[in-house]
Amino acid sequence: MKQDNEELPTMEYDWRDESIRQIAENIWHAQMAGWPRVLTYVYRSKSEKSSIRAESLRNIPRIQSRDEYPFASTLENEGSVWIGHASVSQQNAQRDLMNRFYQRNKAYVKGTTLKFRVRVINYPIDQVKS
Repeated sequence: MKQDNEELPTMEYDWRDESIRQIAENIWHAQMAGWPRVLTYVYRSKSEKSSIRAESLRNIPRIQSRDEYPFASTLENEGSVWIGHASVSQQNAQRDLMNRFYQRNKAYVKGTTLKFRVRVINYPIDQVKS
């Protein structure tokens, strides 16, 4: 049975929140470039996520902290991802946002798979060129 994407839990990034603004912008650009808006969390060990992240970020220069989308915690991150850059403090704020979201949706149980939507809100439309 196909699940309606509107019913999926949503991980929201508010562009107006300065603590995650660059992260939100990176996600917005990735989604506008065609990367998926619906992701699938799978329980992975820290070493598995580190391996995936290392593959995703291979050959990417360090300008601030590298930020990949789709996230390393998702099936959609298969080593080929959108790479943006953000400060370490924004990466830490994103980690906290993601941890709260995954905990609230009971994703941190071995064997769990969770489909969810990623949405950027309040992105200034005047920056978008037609």
